[in-house]
Amino acid sequence: MLGLPKQGYFKRMRVYLKERFPIPVRFAYSILLYISFISFLGIIYGIKLSIFSYYTLVGTWSIFSIMFILRLMDELMDKEIDKELFPDRAFPSGKVLESDIRFSLAVIIILYLCVNIIFIRALWIALIVLGFSLLMTKYFFIPRMRRYLLLNLATHNLVIPIIFFYFLILFSVEHNLKLKNLDWPFTFLLIGMYWAMFFAWEINRKTRSKEEENAYVTYSQIFGPLGAVLVAVGAQTVTLSIGLYFFWALSFSGIFLLILLAGYAVAIWGHGRFISNPNPMTSKLKPFAERFILSVVSAQILNHVLLVA
Repeated sequence: MLGLPKQGYFKRMRVYLKERFPIPVRFAYSILLYISFISFLGIIYGIKLSIFSYYTLVGTWSIFSIMFILRLMDELMDKEIDKELFPDRAFPSGKVLESDIRFSLAVIIILYLCVNIIFIRALWIALIVLGFSLLMTKYFFIPRMRRYLLLNLATHNLVIPIIFFYFLILFSVEHNLKLKNLDWPFTFLLIGMYWAMFFAWEINRKTRSKEEENAYVTYSQIFGPLGAVLVAVGAQTVTLSIGLYFFWALSFSGIFLLILLAGYAVAIWGHGRFISNPNPMTSKLKPFAERFILSVVSAQILNHVLLVA
C-alpha cells in the first residue's frame, strides 16, 4: 500500500464507494436506524430522549462503520466467486485493488475502536460486535461453511441482533440503566422486530428467477422462488405483528400504524408481482425489503415526534 500514490487510492475508492457503498445514503440510513431504535427504547422505558446527543453520534458512527466493515470483508471473502460470476464489479475488475480494500478496512476498524474506547462501559459490547464480524470473515474457522448457504445464514445473520444489543447498551449507559432492571420481554420483542426485517432483506437479496440462476447459490435455488418469498414474507410479517402489538400496548399514534401498514403492503405487492410473473425484472426484491425497513424506522421516528410534541 505504501508504494501506491495517495491520489490513486482515493480515486479508486471513490469509484468503489459509488458502486458498492454510497456514503451519503449509508450514513443517512445509519442515522435513521439508530434514532428509530432508541426512540422505541425511550417510549418503552418512559424516558424523554434528547435524540441529537453525543451518544447518537457514537451510535450512528458505529453502525455506519460496522456496515462498512462488513461490506469490505464481503469483498475479501467472495473475491474468487466475484471474479468468476461478477467480473464487472469494481474489485474483481481491478478498478480497486485488494490493498485498497485491506487498507480501508484497517482504517475503519481503528476509527470504530477509537470512538468506542471513549465509552469504557460500552467498550465490551463494541468489541463483541467487531469480534463477531471478524470471525465471519474466517467463517468461524470452519472453511466448509462457505459451501452451505443456510449454515451461513444461521451464523452470520446473528450479527444483526448483536448490533441492536449494542444500541441497547449505549442507551442504558446514557440513561444510567442497569441491565438487570431492564424490561427484557419488551426489549427482546423490539430486537426481534428489527432483526426479522433484516432477515427478510437477506433472503430477498439472494432470490432470483429460474432464468437468472447460475453457480452463485441463492435461497431461491434452495427453497424455490415461492419458498424463498414465503420465508421473506414470514419474517416481514413478524416485524409487522410486533409493530402492531407495540401500537396497541404502548398507545402509539395513528401515523405509526399507517406508515407501517403501507410499507408492508408495498413489500407484499413486490413479492406478489414476482410470484405471479418471475423474471429478471420482477426478481429485484431487495429494494422492496429496503422500503419496508425504511417504513418501519420512519414510522417510529414520526411516532416519537408526535408523542413528545
